[in-house]
Amino acid sequence: MSVESADIAKGTTAILAEWAAAYRLEDAPQTVVERMKALVLDFLRVTAVGASLPWSRSARKVALELGGKGESSLLLCGTRIDAARAAFVNGAYAHACDLDDTHVGSMHHAGASILPAVLAMAERENSSGRALLEAAIIGYEASLRIGLATQPALFQRGFMATPTCGAMGAALAVGKLLKFNAQDMAGALGAAGAYAGGLAQFYHSGGVTKRLNGARGAESGVMAALLTQAGIWGPRDILEGEAGFFRAFSGNADPAKVTGDLGRGYRLMEVSTKIHAGAGRLQATVDAGLALGAEHQLTPAQIVDCEVGIPKVVQGRLTQLDPPDLQSAQLSIPFSLAMALALGRARGAQAALRREDYETALVDADVRALSNRTRCVLDAEVEAGTNTEEVPTRVTLKLAGGATQEMRIAHPRGSPHRRMSWDELSALFRDTVADAMPAATLTRVLDLVAGLDRDARPREIMTTYVAAPGWLERGC
Repeated sequence: MSVESADIAKGTTAILAEWAAAYRLEDAPQTVVERMKALVLDFLRVTAVGASLPWSRSARKVALELGGKGESSLLLCGTRIDAARAAFVNGAYAHACDLDDTHVGSMHHAGASILPAVLAMAERENSSGRALLEAAIIGYEASLRIGLATQPALFQRGFMATPTCGAMGAALAVGKLLKFNAQDMAGALGAAGAYAGGLAQFYHSGGVTKRLNGARGAESGVMAALLTQAGIWGPRDILEGEAGFFRAFSGNADPAKVTGDLGRGYRLMEVSTKIHAGAGRLQATVDAGLALGAEHQLTPAQIVDCEVGIPKVVQGRLTQLDPPDLQSAQLSIPFSLAMALALGRARGAQAALRREDYETALVDADVRALSNRTRCVLDAEVEAGTNTEEVPTRVTLKLAGGATQEMRIAHPRGSPHRRMSWDELSALFRDTVADAMPAATLTRVLDLVAGLDRDARPREIMTTYVAAPGWLERGC
């Protein structure tokens, strides 16, 4: 179902709700269906990386202590709790180390907020794989489009897109699984408006709550849809209303970015899957650092001066020279570049940097020193190449012997213009999860995800994707 221009006389909320209620998987091109399955697989990969991290363990512990009806599974754990808390925990896993999928223009991690919600509800309802894909596409599209309509003002006002826009998209996605009509879809969006929130102060003074942005978006979407089903719905003009989402979070929103080509164009095709466990807008810079380090066999001490060309959008947000902790390091272009330059010599240009690499680098005096002599400067060519899909980079090094080396990267690995194929994602999935479960189980999970548009059911994925005893830790 597409949205015609004549419909624009309706409010944005109504247009989006009517589209979501009428949407069918048959409306999606097969390339979009295949991409959605790939994003589900990547989501499962990143949950395996995040599930054992301290903040994930804490989120799981709190959820299990609170209890809840056993209807939806905690990934890798097997324990079942209520759908809202399951969505929360699985969302915490997904966003635990900044490896989850990302969309540059909306500044939003759709996978960490949409997929935990739809998997939890699809398991509870024993929905088909096709129903899950249908709901996931709706959730991605809605949340990404709302993000595009409100950025960069949303971020400039101090809000994060994943728990705000993510909550809206997750509510629609869950509503789809619950077979809502257009009126209830609009009411669920309105209810999600009561939950949408998430401040960016951690960029300035730290905190662990960023790790829960996906969790909050997913849980909020489940709760908003369930409340609507029970008769507690929200304003059906929540996006465009005088005290609604657009005015509260942006003040200068562009509703056409929500409704324009809705049902014909797919923003989820602009989503990047990450190679490196850091912010989406520094991926190209890390690629450049690894390549330069590998090609010239560099050590940090050999680099006298390091300059990175950046677009204005990252200035002051991702340019901290001396990050105090892991989260700050993963949001620092200078530190991530210094680390990549140091690791390229041994690991090669095709390495994938993980959380452990950041933790090691944080106590490496040479990496810290190189980070502190890295300069981020506005670059007109990088600015021109920055778009809703990716941020390019230019890295220029001055070496101790006087030589200068430079590298430009237009498209980071994993971005829409260098998209990982199903085979590449499958290999990455196997490599990441190899020690968690037998190879035969991994093959079964891959087959189930690949078959979501045929006969596979989400419930079987959730009950199959369970780690070996002791792989996580006690409490599961």
